[in-house]
Amino acid sequence: MRAILIDDKGNQQEVDVTRKQLSKDFEMNMRDLRPIFSLRQMPTISRRGKGIVINFRAIKILVTAKQVFVFNLTSKKIVSVFIPDLIEKIKSREKNIHLEHVVLETAMSFILAKTKSNFTKVSQIIERILTEFSDEGKVSNEIFEELLAVKKKLSKLSKNVHEIIEILDGILEDEEEMKELYFAKKVQDVDEIESILENNLEQLEDIENRIDELDENIDDTQEILTLKLSSRRNRIIQFDLILTSATGILAVLAVITGYFGMNIRSNIEQSHFAFWVVTAVMILISIVSGIWLWRWMKKSKIL
Repeated sequence: MRAILIDDKGNQQEVDVTRKQLSKDFEMNMRDLRPIFSLRQMPTISRRGKGIVINFRAIKILVTAKQVFVFNLTSKKIVSVFIPDLIEKIKSREKNIHLEHVVLETAMSFILAKTKSNFTKVSQIIERILTEFSDEGKVSNEIFEELLAVKKKLSKLSKNVHEIIEILDGILEDEEEMKELYFAKKVQDVDEIESILENNLEQLEDIENRIDELDENIDDTQEILTLKLSSRRNRIIQFDLILTSATGILAVLAVITGYFGMNIRSNIEQSHFAFWVVTAVMILISIVSGIWLWRWMKKSKIL
């Protein structure tokens, strides 16, 4: 595998390394290097043999006392952003600052910046969609599909942030584990590494809280929209019920009208009085039937 090798002076060179070679040189088990050589590995910060393995998925690093191996060179940002930044910080570090801590802090800063950028992009899309949801006229299947896709991105981002938070929490709770992140034989205190981890943990927790708030806003908006759509469907059903009832009443009147329109002579059709009586009865039936149906639907809470 290709890697960039950076020494403690900031000099770099591209090298070919194997898991077996690294395992032998730094007294590590081959399985300890799995987070670096495998793509689907959980985020890791762990001391193994004479090295520290750092894996944040995008960043894969092996740190030793005087060397740093940076992997995942297929990522343009690793090559163009992270490695130059790391070299600059190694060259400008003070003598009392440990190499391994400079590397860890730079890696954490890179991941934090990437996480913030991803959250900003996702939140902007979600805010636009939620704004469109406030206008019922703009609601469409395409918006729902876009919201579903962006919710998946938000969920993935939340998962990644939570995994790193769990790692940092676990290290901060164990002083011995923090001491292992020093290559010095005698560690007087762990203030340096604790400060680095605490600072990044606070910022990641802030992002996690903002993700949770955004997720709650999405759920609340979906609930409100669901209620609005249900209300709209209910109004349509009510309107359809009223039209059906009116059609039923008119059908009854049509039967009466049809009776008088048959080609059967009864001499009633020649009476003007009978015409007005039948007309009045039909109107009365329409009004009484309409009022009765309206009251019944109100009483049954249909309307």
